[in-house]
Amino acid sequence: MPTPPLRRSDRPALAAALAAALLAPACAAVPRLHPRAAEEVERGYRHLADGDPERAEVAFEHALAFDPDFPEAENGLAVVARVRGDLPEARRRLERALRLRSDFPEAHANLGEALLAGGDARAAEGALREALRLDPDLADARQNLARALLRRALAPGADRAAGLAAARRELLHLLETDPGRASAHHDLALVDSLEARWAAAERGYRRAVELAPAFPEALHGLCNALVRLDRCGEAVVACARCLEAAPGLEACRTSLRGASACAAGATAGR
Repeated sequence: MPTPPLRRSDRPALAAALAAALLAPACAAVPRLHPRAAEEVERGYRHLADGDPERAEVAFEHALAFDPDFPEAENGLAVVARVRGDLPEARRRLERALRLRSDFPEAHANLGEALLAGGDARAAEGALREALRLDPDLADARQNLARALLRRALAPGADRAAGLAAARRELLHLLETDPGRASAHHDLALVDSLEARWAAAERGYRRAVELAPAFPEALHGLCNALVRLDRCGEAVVACARCLEAAPGLEACRTSLRGASACAAGATAGR
């Protein structure tokens, strides 16, 4: 399953940090945030949103030129590294951000995502739990924690039932935070599928598709759930939509053949 993209610090949080630093009394124990550092970090995230990691990287580096110990800039460089697929560099940047500020929830969340992408679900779980301890509403962290738990539940020798139950609970918490998150409905439906709760899975996949009509994994899941419910004609439609959304996804093509055979058999049996 693909993991959600790395999350950056929310802009209001950055603005609050800037205001607090500028309004703090002159005291050697209170670090002062250079306003240009904050400005460059904001600029860096805008470049990322525009699909320009090179400009983003320069902006974050420029922020560090004003403040070499600015954790937000290190977090931004980690996001750039992750976009480029450089997990070791992303981890290095995130670890430094956390040395600079241990109570940085987004950096813990991003480190957890990077660890999960690298295959270390157990270490990822620890980082993601720390992110959620600091900010229970971090949606990406919650979803990645659920995926880490799901991955561990499916590992050989694991307590599958307990792992699936734990993943389900995190996904339900996630939907409290972000009820319109299509990928959360997809993941909850996947857990339902693994527990053979096909009616619940069909509802979850369908909701995901309502929120994101060209979501191929949700369309594929919906197709399979409908076949399990003997609603083969509807399954054919779902799998055909899956192929339209992702023509190269072989799983959709295979399931479409199965759904079509199921529908043909149902018609012949009438």
